[in-house]
Amino acid sequence: METLMEQLEHLARLMSERHVSHLEVRSAGTRLVLRRAQGESTPTLAEAMPPLFLSGYAEASPAESETPVVSGWHPPAPMEIRASVVGYCTLAPLELGTRLDRGQTIATIEVLGIPNEVAVPQPCTLQAWLVENGSPVEYGQPIALVQPLTEEEREM
Repeated sequence: METLMEQLEHLARLMSERHVSHLEVRSAGTRLVLRRAQGESTPTLAEAMPPLFLSGYAEASPAESETPVVSGWHPPAPMEIRASVVGYCTLAPLELGTRLDRGQTIATIEVLGIPNEVAVPQPCTLQAWLVENGSPVEYGQPIALVQPLTEEEREM
């Protein structure tokens, strides 16, 4: 059986090999905290991750890494508007491409005869309907796909 000192040396060796900077162990009312000395260099991803977890990781090819970045800006991603309740969905009479303001109702979901409005959370454009008018919907089911407006489009 290992002595306490041998166990500590083993833990310290593992911390060094795996580039762990902080380790806390609690057992039977005892708390042990080990920290690596400050000033040691930060490991690369390949050094920090054990080989078991690198199976899906690949370095970028030289051609990919040399591609110049023109701009850090990317258009906002389309988002789904989802049902917040279970019921029957009635779609607002809107054409695809319609510009919508924040809070505008795009559908109602009827639950036990009570209509619940579904509104868009921000200014956007209606891209697609994902359910048919009058169809039953489940909680969290996508109803519509919208494209958020950019700052320039909002000012127009």
